[in-house]
Amino acid sequence: MSLFKARDWWSAALGEGEEFDQGCLCVGDVDNSGTGHDKVVVGSYMGMLRIFSPNVNKTSEGGPADALLLEVQLKNAIIQVEVGKFVS
Repeated sequence: MSLFKARDWWSAALGEGEEFDQGCLCVGDVDNSGTGHDKVVVGSYMGMLRIFSPNVNKTSEGGPADALLLEVQLKNAIIQVEVGKFVS
């Protein structure tokens, strides 16, 4: 018997033909909301930046469109995204 149980409770299908690497995904409190809810930040080599706020609301049939907070097309490729405190 395992101590950990993994199950799928949220997923999102991203654009066709987009390329990603291990540095293109991070999870954290991006907007500093203080609620304790982390967001998922995804950046692609095609310059598409997306921020999702997944939730475990099983009563509604809402999908990834409900969880999408931001979708921006940038001019250059995104090779890495990071979340953290930036102090001098």
